[in-house]
Amino acid sequence: MDSIDLGCEWLQTNRYGSFAMGTIDRIPRRKYHSLMCIREPGFGDPLNVVVDIGEYLEIDKSLYMLHAFEFSDRTEPKGFNHLKDFSFRPNPQWTYEVAGIKIERTLNFDDKRDIVRLHYSFRGITQPIRLRLRPFVACRAMHALTQENPFLNGGAREEAHKAVSFQFYEALPRVFMRVSSHDYHFNPQGGWVNSLYYNTERARGYPFSEDLYFPGDFEVTLSEDASIVFELSAESLEKVSKEGPMGLPKPAPLSSLVNKLEWAGEQYLITTKKGFHSVIAGYPWFGHWGRDTFISLPGLCLESGDPAEVREAMMILQGYGDLIVEGLTKTGIVCAFPNKGLIMTGIDTPLLYIRAVQMLREMSSTSGYSEFMPVVCRILNALRKGADDRVNVSVDGGLWVQPGPWAVTWMDVLKDGQPVTPRAGFAVDINALFFNAVHFALDWAEVHDVSFARDWAPVLEKAQEFFVKRFWSEERGYLADSHNGNVADFSLRPNQLWALALPNSPMSREAGARILEVVKKELVTPVGLRTLARSDSRYQGSYRGTHGERDAAYHQGTVWPWLIGIYADALYKIHGASRMKEEISPILKRLATHLDREACLGQISEVFDGDAPHSPGGAPAQAWSVAEILRIAKRMTL
Repeated sequence: MDSIDLGCEWLQTNRYGSFAMGTIDRIPRRKYHSLMCIREPGFGDPLNVVVDIGEYLEIDKSLYMLHAFEFSDRTEPKGFNHLKDFSFRPNPQWTYEVAGIKIERTLNFDDKRDIVRLHYSFRGITQPIRLRLRPFVACRAMHALTQENPFLNGGAREEAHKAVSFQFYEALPRVFMRVSSHDYHFNPQGGWVNSLYYNTERARGYPFSEDLYFPGDFEVTLSEDASIVFELSAESLEKVSKEGPMGLPKPAPLSSLVNKLEWAGEQYLITTKKGFHSVIAGYPWFGHWGRDTFISLPGLCLESGDPAEVREAMMILQGYGDLIVEGLTKTGIVCAFPNKGLIMTGIDTPLLYIRAVQMLREMSSTSGYSEFMPVVCRILNALRKGADDRVNVSVDGGLWVQPGPWAVTWMDVLKDGQPVTPRAGFAVDINALFFNAVHFALDWAEVHDVSFARDWAPVLEKAQEFFVKRFWSEERGYLADSHNGNVADFSLRPNQLWALALPNSPMSREAGARILEVVKKELVTPVGLRTLARSDSRYQGSYRGTHGERDAAYHQGTVWPWLIGIYADALYKIHGASRMKEEISPILKRLATHLDREACLGQISEVFDGDAPHSPGGAPAQAWSVAEILRIAKRMTL
């Protein structure tokens, strides 16, 4: 632990996508840091319920505190001064030493319920000590901040099975707390802690000061070595009590990169309380999005071929399929389903769904992919028949998006109502995905849907020829990023890799080799691929600053680890497995260090700076970063 920054984060989630997140030293630096953030509180955004449980130990007339807060002029208390060790797999665990007493504090988020348990172990007690556990309550939407106010109700209600409950605000769910496995007394002397500073929010240009409320203290007297559990729940603890005490999962050694990534990947697969299966795009601030789900799905569920994981993938695809068609036909390529908390944006989302179905066929020993093929055909028909009037299938087999105040590829940032990365017209990745999708659908339709095959076969007759004419530059040796119908934009970006990586590629092997040579020289870094070449005058090598400053750099040079997946696929197709392993292995080794020692421990960040030393940024735990590295690591059997 000595060489790890105490500001590094940890993450625990459950099957609903609710989560706990914080830092090793327990200073909350983000508004998202929380012991329990409920994904589905009943309405509105996810709810940050309790930021931390503070520990106050009275030992031989001296007071010791284990938690920590930051204010404008001080850090108080400084519980990390007593910290001796920290580990994060399978659960965050802090080891403290106070007055000769060893204290282990382990956090466990119930996988099937919105219940957090803090397990405390005390060893070395030689005289009675008094422990007070104090909940610091936010009870507000996770993207917001709260201030001291007269509307919060701190009144406690006694519940069955020695629990205490609170309904801090009338419209919000009741919160249940107790100390189990030991007698305790609740002292309802509450109050406010004012003007906490969240310095990461400050650095990101957001409001950063908050007041937290504590409703009182849970007091325990310990006369000998003991273990106690503090429970924090968004549901009654009565049923939980009947099921008996909940222990901690037994640690399993995770020595390989694949094992560590599998552990990380489990945090993103969710089933909502209404039974919808999906993938959280990233923690802490993202929800579940279509694009991220379909890019992540192969690595999280398909690469191993495990039957249970394949079934999970199929349930996700089943849930999304009809929604994509419904979204296309009702609102176009940008659609939202508030009742599912789901957002699908972009022309690539339906095409990536088709690619996920294709990968189900490639990676699964079952023929289960066939049930999704009618949806695949309906998606393509909807695109061709003008479901979104901004989208058109051209006579030469291309997919066109009309220019306008929108950004509908994965490079989707808008500033002042206009795309930061204009890619209207024919975008190279969209057209590569479309070319592949039509090929894939026709392979199936020639046997199962003759009408579809008859209608779509002419689309491909000229598609390959015109793809090459539209995007390829013999002089430059790489593909244009987009084409507006008259002029190609030869900004050097990684999007062209889709044209090499997909099973049905319009490019020759010779052209692919030249593209990879340029990409390796200009875009590849030790942690992923840049989104724009350094030689471009618009290149920004640092992803830092305010929201606007970060947006300006998001796809203008910033490195994205998930792009390693399509880069590795392209290397494999063009040069074979040996070359792919040779080039990808150093990147995976660098990311293995990131996984264990940087940012959010056990996870891979959303982005990194384009310039060395490539500091991590964005969401500290990102699904497609983990999933694509996992997919490639499994393929390389590391």
